[in-house]
Amino acid sequence: MRDFVRPIAMRGQGSWLLAIVGVCLLAALGTLVRMAHFQDFHRAFLISLLVDPLTLPIILAFRPLLLRGYSAAGSDLVRIILLNALLCVGAAFLLTCWVRLVTAVTGWPVPNWGTVQSWVAPWVYYIIVFAGWRFAQFWTAAEIAADREKQRAMGAESEVLKAELRHLRHQLDPHFLFNALNGIAVEIPDHPDAAVGMVRELAAYLRYSLDQRDRTVTSLASVLDAARSYLELQKARFGPELDYRLESSEPARRRIVPSFLLQPLVENAVKHGLKAGHAHVDIAIGAVAQDSGEEFGEESGLQISVTGPGELRPDWENAGDPGVGLSVLNRRLQLHYPGRHEFSLRQTGDRVTAGLLLRGEPCSA
Repeated sequence: MRDFVRPIAMRGQGSWLLAIVGVCLLAALGTLVRMAHFQDFHRAFLISLLVDPLTLPIILAFRPLLLRGYSAAGSDLVRIILLNALLCVGAAFLLTCWVRLVTAVTGWPVPNWGTVQSWVAPWVYYIIVFAGWRFAQFWTAAEIAADREKQRAMGAESEVLKAELRHLRHQLDPHFLFNALNGIAVEIPDHPDAAVGMVRELAAYLRYSLDQRDRTVTSLASVLDAARSYLELQKARFGPELDYRLESSEPARRRIVPSFLLQPLVENAVKHGLKAGHAHVDIAIGAVAQDSGEEFGEESGLQISVTGPGELRPDWENAGDPGVGLSVLNRRLQLHYPGRHEFSLRQTGDRVTAGLLLRGEPCSA
């Protein structure tokens, strides 16, 4: 609380517009109060017009005292409250003196009021006015401070999110390089020409990876190009044993998604397809953009599938460690699409399909 009050007080005393509106409201209120005493609108209005606008220069004159007082009080909440109370009482007394002078000069004293009441009543009234003014200022400043603090927190959270996303994104490259270099090493003794082709495809893939190194999100078209480069690399290794096809609608290709989103799914499709012992491994990648509607709620969706030969374990969801690729993929989806994504694996005949449903835009886009 102490750390909160001082910044509010030091930031300023409110806008000119708010002060002018406050003075106008005070004059209107003063007119109504004085009408109850004088039973005369013109007299009540003229006294309010002569007296109440003086609150604005008093506020401005007291501002330097407030700022110096806050500097001296530091973070002592009690001293800050006492300072505000004293200034409100002092400001109210000055205005009460002015009221007494105006009523004396005009000859319009409040009927049936004695000397003590003619001093105490307006003094208490203006103490309440100035206390309300200070409360309104603190409340307004508190709202502004809370909003700025929320924005700072959101900015810090965004930076943390981006840092984690970059870290997760960079985990993919070493994982991919490890697999690719192992594959090239296996081919060098028996199939040197295939190894040379793999090196060329690897260089093309790494060039693409360098172009995307500072991006956590990109277009789906770029992600599909990365998948194509990887599959070409594997095709150079396995030749006719591996084939692939990419099918995507133009609206889907324009959608923004996490960079290298499909890499773990494509790697798994190739790996498990070869493990299954199929003579021909056919990988199919599809992407379709969906308009907003009942199925997707208020946000449009993007459906992506990666299908290849293999056999899915019935207990795959509880099988333990899913591997680096899928672990990174799951975490990235949680960060980019919190509560707005679905990931599934399903068996259809002798083929396994990995499906993604992404709603809306990635939050770091």
